[in-house]
Amino acid sequence: MGLSEVIKYIVDKPLELKEKNLLVNRSKEIKNLNNIIKYHPFGIFGISGETGIGKTTVLNFIKCENVFSKRITLTFRESVESILYDLLYNLSKGLEKDKKLSKLAKETKEWVIEEVSTVKGFSLGISLYGSANTNLQKSKTPRFNFFAAKEKLGELLRKIVSVKGKFALIIDELDKESKSDTLQIVDALKNELLFENIITIMTLPYSIYREYKFDRLRWNESGNLENIFKDIILLEELTDSDIKELLLRRIHKFMNIIPSESLDPIIEFADGNPRDVLWMLSKVIFENIEKDILKKEDTILTIKKITNEYLTELKLTPLQKKAFELLKDLTGNRDEFLTILQQNNIKRTTAYSILNTFIERKIIITKGTKLKLSGKYKFLNL
Repeated sequence: MGLSEVIKYIVDKPLELKEKNLLVNRSKEIKNLNNIIKYHPFGIFGISGETGIGKTTVLNFIKCENVFSKRITLTFRESVESILYDLLYNLSKGLEKDKKLSKLAKETKEWVIEEVSTVKGFSLGISLYGSANTNLQKSKTPRFNFFAAKEKLGELLRKIVSVKGKFALIIDELDKESKSDTLQIVDALKNELLFENIITIMTLPYSIYREYKFDRLRWNESGNLENIFKDIILLEELTDSDIKELLLRRIHKFMNIIPSESLDPIIEFADGNPRDVLWMLSKVIFENIEKDILKKEDTILTIKKITNEYLTELKLTPLQKKAFELLKDLTGNRDEFLTILQQNNIKRTTAYSILNTFIERKIIITKGTKLKLSGKYKFLNL
């Protein structure tokens, strides 16, 4: 078996239930979400995390017994209105074959199709706004009937509950939207979704979790987000050992041509993100595909080549470059980092400024309670 055979085992895609053997260290979050569906009487809940961390995979493993559920993957996200129409269309389409819900589901789906077809330049899942006459099209295009669509959604949801009892609505791909657009659509629909025996779980941008976290802990002050979400579940980065296990579960048959030590630089690069480790391993394999054995030095050389290619626009001042080299191989808290910089003749205020800049640009990341240089930059030649 050659390196080319490995590619099909490291394809980056959400895992399905049948691939449970490949799932690493997400049982706690899956159990938490199943318990939310089982025990909460109603509410809107979020699942959040960095891009590629595995939100869709976790949703795929939600399986709460005795609770009727439907999974919606949003595809038509041109606007807040189109998101609502997409949700309503896919939900009604998914209920067409249910004997007790079929009539209303078909009527709702046909209503959405008719409404969308009247909007010039739109069809379900397709937008023609990319033409040269964008502004002219928008000015002549009739708007979606947002309020009627909300009423249709509310009617359909109440019917589901009356027929099926408790209902879990799971919405994926909302995390692809901006924070403002996501909050706008969720806030607009909360009156329809906050209904007895309806549990809504949706993927959310990481920026919403950050704001929600601070809102929740304000002293004697309520933030806006806690008025929308009952709770938001965070998918944290995996540990390096988790990432290694993730790889070994996929490529254990190829350890004779990919020694374990050759994976270590890729794991370091990934910073605990499954998508990043699979992407980089794929890049490394393609770069060395004619070789009989993938050596550690081959891996490092490829990662250096790619990071220097992708990070060419990183501009650092001489003092920032000095700080970069001083902190490159360290792990510690903020005070320890600042002490190292000051001991090497970087003034305290400058050290603070450089460290804050590195954190804001994610050159330095937080791992647990410690700071460290991101693996994305570890192999960079300044």
